[in-house]
Amino acid sequence: MKEQKLDARNGLYLAEPLDTWLSAGQHDYAIPEASGSSARVFLLKSANGERPFKREPAFKVMRHDKLAYSKPLFLEEYHILAGLQGLENLTPMLASGYLKPAPETVWPAEIAPLSKDLQRQAEATRITGTLVFFEPEETEDLLAQFDERLADGWLPFVVLERRWEDNLYMLCDAGYTRGNFVRNLTMKQVLDIALQITDLLDQAHQRGATYLDHKLLHYYWNEQRQKAIMIDWNIGHWQPNNLQPEVQQFDLLQFSARALHHLFTGRQAPGSVAVGPNRPEDIANSPRHFEASYSYDVQRRLNEEEMRFLEKALDGGFKTAAEMHEQLEVLYNKRL
Repeated sequence: MKEQKLDARNGLYLAEPLDTWLSAGQHDYAIPEASGSSARVFLLKSANGERPFKREPAFKVMRHDKLAYSKPLFLEEYHILAGLQGLENLTPMLASGYLKPAPETVWPAEIAPLSKDLQRQAEATRITGTLVFFEPEETEDLLAQFDERLADGWLPFVVLERRWEDNLYMLCDAGYTRGNFVRNLTMKQVLDIALQITDLLDQAHQRGATYLDHKLLHYYWNEQRQKAIMIDWNIGHWQPNNLQPEVQQFDLLQFSARALHHLFTGRQAPGSVAVGPNRPEDIANSPRHFEASYSYDVQRRLNEEEMRFLEKALDGGFKTAAEMHEQLEVLYNKRL
């Protein structure tokens, strides 16, 4: 455990927001489609050149005005990130801890940073206070102090690698790309991405974690390394000793209806949870069966076997991630 001050004049400080902003049509504004319902995310920088982390990371801090709602989500994410440490395709937790903001702190408004002036307005550089950092291997110590710190005005946070890669939503969404998604990634690449994700889900399930919030905004694509990377596990659950088969199956169904259908067709499956700051109950109350929807271009893109695979996945036909991964390998190996 290490204590540091948060101060843009001579210490660490919070800079621009790192929420994922998507442009709304052709207008000169944006909507925070992935702004967290339980947290705000800023770039963590240093005023004196200090680099406690190799690169400037993302600083995800609990919303001060939604403590009761946010508490269980942060607890789940701490458990999951500590439990999955070391896995590929996962954005790792670099540190965690608590922030005690100075009295009368005013958080910046949530403004889309579409210009330098708007970016300055959205920065959190004026936030000062005290930071207490815990290493990933000290997560149990952090959790032991959770309730007491919260009661004393501290806000939990997690420090994560900042994602610089292309967001898969921006590569694969039919509306956002105006139909160009079919040229951004080949089906061979799409199947490779699905293979990587199901491999991570298989390992996560074996350790006791489910993901659940499978909107494509949570996935990134490193073109150079041909690697898919996931963020945000706070809607998921950590049940290392009691992960039931039906829970794993539901996680795969959510992956299929949202991320997989989006990758294959440019859209989420009809009736699936809409992209946005989703809450646990949104996902828990979603349907248990979905129908595929194919535009003309998508029908030309997918072959019959890929369509049958997607339809089986949308019907909850896969019980384990390993089973889904095996079927994806067959499809991948048949693609040129």
